[in-house]
Order: sequence, then C-alpha cells, then structure tokens
Amino acid sequence: MKRVLIISAVFPPEQVTSAFLNFDLARELAKKYAVTVLRPYPTRPIGVKFDSIDVEDKSFETILINSYTHPQSELIGRFCESIDFGRKSAAYIKNHHDEIDYVYNDGWQLFGLYLVAKVCKKYGIPYMVPIQDIYPECLFTNREYPSYVKSCINRILLPIDKYYQKHANYVRTISNEMRDYLSNTRCIAKDNYLVVNNWQNDEDFLKDYPARPADGKLIFAYVGSINSHANVDLMIKAFVKANIENAEFRIYGGGNKKDYCVNLARQLGSKNIIFDMVSRDKVAYVQSQTDVLLLALPTGNGNLCLPSKMTSYMLSGKPILASVDQVSATTRFIKEADCGISVNPDSVESSIEGFKAFANMTSERRLMMGKNSRKYAEKYLTREVNLQIVCDAIRQGISKCNS
Repeated sequence: MKRVLIISAVFPPEQVTSAFLNFDLARELAKKYAVTVLRPYPTRPIGVKFDSIDVEDKSFETILINSYTHPQSELIGRFCESIDFGRKSAAYIKNHHDEIDYVYNDGWQLFGLYLVAKVCKKYGIPYMVPIQDIYPECLFTNREYPSYVKSCINRILLPIDKYYQKHANYVRTISNEMRDYLSNTRCIAKDNYLVVNNWQNDEDFLKDYPARPADGKLIFAYVGSINSHANVDLMIKAFVKANIENAEFRIYGGGNKKDYCVNLARQLGSKNIIFDMVSRDKVAYVQSQTDVLLLALPTGNGNLCLPSKMTSYMLSGKPILASVDQVSATTRFIKEADCGISVNPDSVESSIEGFKAFANMTSERRLMMGKNSRKYAEKYLTREVNLQIVCDAIRQGISKCNS
C-alpha cells in the first residue's frame, strides 16, 4: 500500500480550520493509502488548554512531534516554532524516505515548509504545499516597520517561500486572486497552482436549528480568532459609534487580542457587546441565532487570503458585513452571491455605514441575502466538492511519480 505523510502544524482537538481540513484529508486518503500524520502539541487558539490530544479516528496513524511551540504573536518565537517543527519533520522523512510516496506539507509557514520541501526534493518525494495566508507579506499586517526593514525581510524570506512553491507537485491556494498574485510575484506558472475552496463540517450546517427568538433585536456576530489580523477592535468601535437602537454585537472566540478587545468595549461604555467562547461543534448553532455575521481584514490583506470563516458564514445562510479590500476574493464572493455588504478596510466610518445599512434594511431583504449566501456555499464551498479535488491531485501525483 502506498504511504502518504501529512505534516500538520495544527490538528484536532485544535479548533482551527486547517486542523479540520487536514483531519478530513487524512480520513479520506486512508481509504486507499497508509496515512501518517505528524503534528506538534496542540496550542491553538491561544488560551485554550488541551487535556487530551487523542484523535478518535484510528484509520490513520498520528505521531506527536515533541517540538517547540509558541502560540503568541511574536516574530522570533514563531520563527523558532516553525524551524523546530520543520527540522524534526524533515528528520522523520530522512529516516523513512524509502517508505513515503507523497507528502502533504502543511507545517508552519516559511522555514518549516522550506525544510520539509528541501528533504523531499533530495529524496525525490512529490509533495503538495497548501497556502492559506501569503508570507512574508502577512508579516507586515498591522505592524509598523521602516521601509528598509521590510525590504531586508523580503530579500531574505521571499526566496525561501519561492523554493517550496517552485519544487512542489502542486501549490494549493484558496482563491483565484491568491493564485494570480503568487504566480506573478514568485514567477511560477499558474499551472503549478491548484485552487480549492476551504470547507467546513457540512453536516453541522444541515441540521434544523430552532428559529431565533423574535425579540426585536438585531444581532450582529463575529465568530473566530481574535488576533491582529481579525480587526475585531475596528468592528467594536464602528458598532458603538453606529449606536443602533436595540442591536447587539456578539463576539465568539479567543486569541491574543481578546483581552484588549474586552477592555476596549468596556472603555467605550458599551453594554450591548457580549464576549463568549464556542466549541467547533456549536459554531453552526451559534451562527444560526444571529442576523448578520461580520468579518474584517486589514488593508492589503484581503487580496492575500480568504478568511476561512467566510465558508462557515455562508453555509449558515446569513448575510455578511465585510470590512475588506474591495479587490479581493471575499468581496467577489459577496457580489457574486448577492449575500451582503463589503466596505472599505481599516475605516471605522465605512463600517458604521455598513452597520446602519443592515439596520435600515428590511428583514425580508436580510433573509434573502442569507438564502443567497447558503445557495452559493452549497454549490462551491462544501466538503463533498473540494476535498475530492485535493485527494485527486494527490493520487495523480503518486501515479505520476510511479509511472
């Protein structure tokens, strides 16, 4: 039996999209191949304690790599985390290279991916590298660096990023916009990229949840990590300044900026902002009890990634208010599906207009946007559609290598 190695920087029980994507991939590939997953100790999202790292599905093997972890958003610590997990994953491949037919290289960005790609190239093992966020560009999000520092970082890190993309059997991206950007900036043919939308636990969103109580409130919600890329603080400021009568803003999630956002809401004197945690299996229910779902990305970040929560939001059949680049996959999805409002990023005033637009909208129009959202997701964003694209590409890579 052919053997596939999945290197996964995050994996269940971590409540992170990539963790569940890789779990689904391991389970599906295990129907035909011997699958082994290498993973570090779970640490995401920050602040969550894990009593067990056991994975119930025993159709594949899971190996815990005792590597350095650093969930805090600090550059040096994250680099050390990436290097150590990458180095130990590469050592595993070196020791078992004659047993491995394909590698799904989803370790930590830059150094970790590079170290694994290098050893795969040495032993002629084909690999796929999935990219959710574009590095090193994302390193500059919400961080102020002098131009010469950015230039220096790019000169050092861009060749690393280009290396593992150039030698990959496929580079999996999550939007056409990301593919085009990477192809142009890394000088790699578009044919090397495989565009596959993220998916969620589809079955969670197919359940019949009770209708939200008709209490006259307008419920806005954000569900996801509260970090420097999420711009939750911007949404809080806009919601408070919009001053919408009988509206509520629910924020579900954890992350390294949660305490800051809690304090911000308190300082602004808002009594209509509620913070809570939600487990992965309760996300669909929580979102079903809202009227409008929110997301925000800093300027210049929207064209570099597509938030995984976009899939979740659309499967929930809810309208979306997005503060993102107007030339981005997120804005394109919203326009194609007619399922929400996209406003300029990093602009409190634009977000205020978005909040007020939904407040002034008829409930019938909001419901129609929600139905459009769900219809689009069922056509393009399900596990059934997208998981098979990834698996088929891996099967082709194995067959091509052995022909």
